[in-house]
Amino acid sequence: MNIQISTTAKLIVIDISTALFILLFIYTAANKIWKFSNFDWVLSTLPGIGSYHTLIAYSVPVAELITSVLLIFNPTKRIGLFLSMLLMLFFSSYLLFILQYSKELPCNCGGVLSQLSWKQHIIFNLCFLLLALISLRFTAQLKQQIE
Repeated sequence: MNIQISTTAKLIVIDISTALFILLFIYTAANKIWKFSNFDWVLSTLPGIGSYHTLIAYSVPVAELITSVLLIFNPTKRIGLFLSMLLMLFFSSYLLFILQYSKELPCNCGGVLSQLSWKQHIIFNLCFLLLALISLRFTAQLKQQIE
């Protein structure tokens, strides 16, 4: 089954998903930076991270902010969507991995996200992952139309 989606609809989906990713990543990066010592401590308690917790504590918000900046500009939007997909894939995979070890994990999310259960958090991440994949597909199709 081949569903035809208009160029305008594809552009709208890309713009909405880009805006959502920018909001998500700026919000989560700001929260991590604002509560850096807590974020670093939470990472130090998670399985598989070990002595890399401080490096990861710095790297994750920086990656989120860089991705947000890339999403703002049309020439770098596709790279930003690709990085968004990678970040969501990484976050979702790691959540699934650590949930195998413990059901009582500390959550470093702020605001609304901290109210989600771990299952809801994984579903939330997977929805954003799907949004990134759809947007990447649409950007590839639009680029192909131009060429």
